[in-house]
Amino acid sequence: MTDTKLGFGLSFAALAERDGLIRLDKIFLNRLADNDADLHTRLLTARAAPHTLPGKDESDLFVALGPHLDGFVATLFGIEAETQALSDETAR
Repeated sequence: MTDTKLGFGLSFAALAERDGLIRLDKIFLNRLADNDADLHTRLLTARAAPHTLPGKDESDLFVALGPHLDGFVATLFGIEAETQALSDETAR
């Protein structure tokens, strides 16, 4: 299974290596910047000084990142259709 390709040209083996995780993070950050520049800035600011972020602001950031991360993980593992089906079912 370690040679199975994931979305974004990654492999399972890459997820077990620091360089692979750094690459994955950069891909996520680039996609986030393209889709929501303000949220991207908020995330980078929080990462730069995590201990200065008030709890409510941290929670708000997590909630705002949720849909972006959900879609990202769905694309990474090739489960976009399944994720959409669950989302549609929840909305009904």
